[in-house]
Order: sequence, then C-alpha cells, then structure tokens
Amino acid sequence: MIVVRPFSNCDPPKLVELWNHQPISRGLAQPMAVTLLEAQVLAKPYFQPKNLLIAEIEGKLAGMAHLVMAGPLLPDGLRAEIANLPIVLAANIPEAAEVEDALVQAAEAIVRETSASSILLGGTSEPGPFYFGLAKGSCNRGALVSDTRMIELAARHGFDHARSWKVYSRALRGFRPPVDRNQIAARRTLNVLREDDPPYTNFREACIYMHQHRTRYSLVQKQDSHALARLTVVQMEAFSHLRGVRMSGIVDMDSLSGCTDVQAQFFLAETLRQMTEEGTAVVETQVASDNAMLTQVVETLGFEVIDELRLMSKVIS
Repeated sequence: MIVVRPFSNCDPPKLVELWNHQPISRGLAQPMAVTLLEAQVLAKPYFQPKNLLIAEIEGKLAGMAHLVMAGPLLPDGLRAEIANLPIVLAANIPEAAEVEDALVQAAEAIVRETSASSILLGGTSEPGPFYFGLAKGSCNRGALVSDTRMIELAARHGFDHARSWKVYSRALRGFRPPVDRNQIAARRTLNVLREDDPPYTNFREACIYMHQHRTRYSLVQKQDSHALARLTVVQMEAFSHLRGVRMSGIVDMDSLSGCTDVQAQFFLAETLRQMTEEGTAVVETQVASDNAMLTQVVETLGFEVIDELRLMSKVIS
C-alpha cells in the first residue's frame, strides 16, 4: 500500500538516496548531497514542509513530489491561482508508476483546497523558485521530453501541452565570433559590458540564484551608452561535476527578442567569446520553440538542440 505524507526532518538522507538512484540523465544533477539539497531547496525562506510530499511503501521511502503553491515567489506573469509541481521522483521499483500517480493525486487534492484553479507539471514558465542548478539544466521549467516518466505521467493525468522550449548546448573550445559585413558594422556601433555578481533585482531572484555565481552582459550603444539588451550567465556547478567540464547557462535569452537579428548575433557571439576566455567549456540555453529569430541566431553560432522542454498544465475542478 502506498502512503503519502508530508516531509519530516529525518527525510533528507533518504531523499538524497532516492535522487542518486535515479537513472543518469540530462535532467538531474548527480551526485546529490544532503548539504546541497538543504541549500537549494530546504533552506529557501519560502519552503513549506507540508507541501513536500513523501510516498512510502511498507515504511520505505518510494518517491517524492514537491508542490509549490502560489504567492510572491511566482513570476510576475503568472497569476496567484496557479500551483506548480516542479518535480516528481519515484524509486526504481515495479510500482514506480503507481507511486507517481499517488503523489500527483495527493498534490491535486491539496490544490483543490486552495484558491488555485490550475497546476503546472514540471515547473513554471520562468526559472522556478526551487531546484535551479539541480534539475533541467540552465532553466528549471517544464518537463524534458527525454524524461519519459514525466511525459507519461502528464498523459495519464490529463495535463495539456501549453508551451515548449528547445534546449541548446554548445562546446566553446575554439569558438570565434563570425566575421561578415553586418557583424563588422555592428561592432563599430555596439559594445558588450560585463558585470560580475550584479545586484539582485528582487527577492525572488536573490533566493533562486543565491548559491550560483552570476555574470551579467549588457549590449550598449557606443554613442550614448543606451542599453539594448542584457544576458545573465549562471555557473552550473552541480552539472559541471556530473559532466566533468565547466558549464554555464544563459538563463534569459528572451531578452534578445527586442534586438534585430544582427544585434542579437553580435551580442551573443561576444558573450560567448568572453565566456571562453574565462574558462567556460560548455554553455546551455533554452529558446522558445516559436521564436524563429532567436532559433536562427543560436543555430548560426553553432548551438545544437539536445532536448526539448514542455510546460504542462491542467485545470483543477
């Protein structure tokens, strides 16, 4: 019999064991440690133990699901009526699917007792308040298509595919910015400025990135120093340990949507050049599947599609 209960203080070592026994995948940083889990999840000021659901079979931990209720931790674009289920993990046992189903059903039951009218499976449309740098690479939103368990779970429980992003990766060894007439003209009028560990813009951002080193790159006009766009690069230390190279993620590619394709290509290429000089070996980013301009820019610069993220939503009646 599967029993679902709230988190208790004796659970972290068992949760770490559950995490580390998941199949090696692109979506989870491994190995996990108790100190890392506490810093990135349990010590967040808005963490609510009652919403971290634990599944047990005959007293043994068999799975976990984290329900993040609405409130000030949600991005500005999301309404307070939306709940978020960023992660669902089950042990590698024959009853894994039943464990996942029990966890989702328990989460939905909690949501029905609140004012929330819908639930997101896999994370918000922006970097979620938990698990950044631990799950899904450079931005912990949606469900990875390569995570077949999560995709099948969404299908079983009637979640709809709302939005999607392509996950891109590029090795930076030997990278050189492209040189053509348009890029030379852009270099005459534009400059890229770098700022290490810039101030946080709000409380939520501080809580998400407090354990990561950030670098902000700004595209400015040389004539009047007017800023056209910004990119934030975050070191992904947990994934770096897993893959054996220094990895970073560009977390806000959407900010380039206001640039022309020439400006965006110049800005991103110059950012990659500076990242290469500081020792970054691999960079990951995510681009909305319907953003043709950014898709062309990143693919022109040698990024390759390695996965896809899907935001899954369900109306709670």
